[in-house]
Order: sequence, then C-alpha cells, then structure tokens
Amino acid sequence: MIRHVLKRYLDVTPAHSDYRQLSLTFSCACVCTLIAAFYCYYNSVLRFFPPLLIVDAMAVVLGLSSVFALLGLKRPQLSRYILLMLVVLVCFSAMLIKGNQGYNLAWAFICPPLSIFLLGYRRGAVISGLYLAMVVGLMVAQGDSWQATQWHGGALANIIMIYLGLFAFACHYEASRRSSHEHLREANAKLALLAIQDDLTGLYNRRYIEDLLLNSEQESIFVAMVDIDDFKSINDRYGHPVGDEVLKQTAHILQDVVAEEGIVGRWGGEEFIIVHYADQPSVFVNLLEALVQQVRQRSNQYGPSVTISVGGSTYYKQFHKASLHHVDHALYDAKESGKNDYRIVRHAYHGDLLL
Repeated sequence: MIRHVLKRYLDVTPAHSDYRQLSLTFSCACVCTLIAAFYCYYNSVLRFFPPLLIVDAMAVVLGLSSVFALLGLKRPQLSRYILLMLVVLVCFSAMLIKGNQGYNLAWAFICPPLSIFLLGYRRGAVISGLYLAMVVGLMVAQGDSWQATQWHGGALANIIMIYLGLFAFACHYEASRRSSHEHLREANAKLALLAIQDDLTGLYNRRYIEDLLLNSEQESIFVAMVDIDDFKSINDRYGHPVGDEVLKQTAHILQDVVAEEGIVGRWGGEEFIIVHYADQPSVFVNLLEALVQQVRQRSNQYGPSVTISVGGSTYYKQFHKASLHHVDHALYDAKESGKNDYRIVRHAYHGDLLL
C-alpha cells in the first residue's frame, strides 16, 4: 500500500533515493494518527477523561496535517516536523497530566528514535535533547508529588500501544533497509554488467575480452577477429541506424554459430573477436568457415546483405600483444584476398620467442 500511495501522489518508486525516508515518514504518520484516534475513543468512551481527550483530538488533527503536508503539499520536511510535534505533544502531555500513573513515563522513549530517523543525526539530536530537558524538568518539578502507580487497564493499554508503535516502526525500518540493500545490489549488478558489456550489441566489450585472455588458465587457445566488409559504405548508403542494426544482427549470428564453444565480443567499430576453446585446429577451421557462410546467408533477412572477413590464430597469453598481432595479420590477409573469406596464421612459441 505504501508503495502505491507514494507512486500515485509523489511519483516515487522504491528505486528513488528518497523512497526509504518518504515511506518511513508516511508510515509513521499513519501509525501515530491511528494511535491518537484509538486514545480519542479510549478517553471518550471507555474511560472519559477530557484533558487527554483534547490532547488526543489535537494529535489526530496533527497526524492528518502531516499526511496532507507529505502527499498534498509535497513537503516532506514540513510533514516530519508536524509528525514530531504530534509525538512530543501526546507523550509530554500524558506525563504532564497524569504523571507516572498508568506507566505514562514509558511514552518518553518514543520521541528519541523517531526524531533521529526522521530528521537525521544532527536535527534529531537537537529535538531529542530538548525533549529530554523537558522530561527531566517535569520529573524535577513534579517527581516528589508522584505516588506509586497501580496496574490497571489504562496501564496495559499504554504498554501495548507503546510496544506496537515501536514494533511497527522497527519492522518498517528493517523492511526499508532490506529493500534499499536489494536495490543497491541490483544497481551494482547493472553497473558491473555495463562495465563488461557493449551497449549496442550486448556482447562482451574489449576490456572484458582482454581480461579473459590475460587471465586464461589455458596456455593456448584459438582467437579470431571478424570484420564486416565494406561497413563504411553501408553507413554512407543506408544511414547509421541501419548500420547499427547490421552490427546487432551480425553479433546475433556470430553468437548463434559459436554457441557454447566459445565467447563472442565486440572489439571496436565493426570488428568482433571470438575466443574459441577447440581441442583441434580442424574444429577451429570449421568454425571460421561456418561463420563466413552463415553471415553471408542470413544477414539479408534483417537488412542489407553483408559479408565478413575473418582472421584466426593461436593465442598464447605469455605473448598477448604478439598473438593478437598475428590474428590481426590473418584478418588483413583475408581482406586483401578479396574479403568474404577467412585466413589463418599458424605459429608456435619456443622459449621467449613467438614464431
């Protein structure tokens, strides 16, 4: 219910930075107003006591005013001050009028936690300090005249209401803390994904692929570079939106062909990179053939017909830059040979040399 009300009147969702504080304000205003309304009934019907009935009626008005200031005027800070005025009025008046009778002094414990959570440490501490001074002053002024309290229905009602009020406040605070933690976790997960993902294609980005290669547990793996042939002419002829669509659809085809046998990433511009974990070179060769063929056959289903050039080689993490240079050289050879094809550069390493 709280989520629905805040969304409707304040256009605030749980993802909003102020949601926790606003939901706390609204729930406390509602709970305090309901407690004041109960005591209006108690002091008018069950045990008629005009002084506290007047105080409770004023508290109900303040509670409704706090809700109106929050939802109607959209002034959360004013709503919080009105709410604390309600709490101070009821708690202090109960102690002032009835002293320690009916365990009224227990109401002194409501204001401090509420003021801290509603107004923050600094302002809350000031309010709590002033409230403490008022309570201590009352005890000093009237304490000598107070008699031993008796247990009766009024005392039971006070204890139950104070307990329920603090319990509701604690439950809501814990629920909002968990909700905030969950939203923070989701936000961090999204940020972590954005750090390794290409926005346009949804593939892994260059940073992630390079980290993957450098931290690979295998000494050698197969790597291929893919370049869309004549991509600039596609942008010039059809426009960049069509070019972006070509990139996305090509990425989809590459992922579909590679499947679970490797990882596809966007290297930059119209270039893609594939990390393949084949056991045999022949399997890697078959993959490159399939990539060229599938892109040629399927690309025109989504837009302009495109082809790709692919260069592949063995990657050794001890020779990171040199290995990628060999892959780049293979791609260059594929381009120079007429495009729409693949080339492989074979090499090995001996000691500290990559041959």
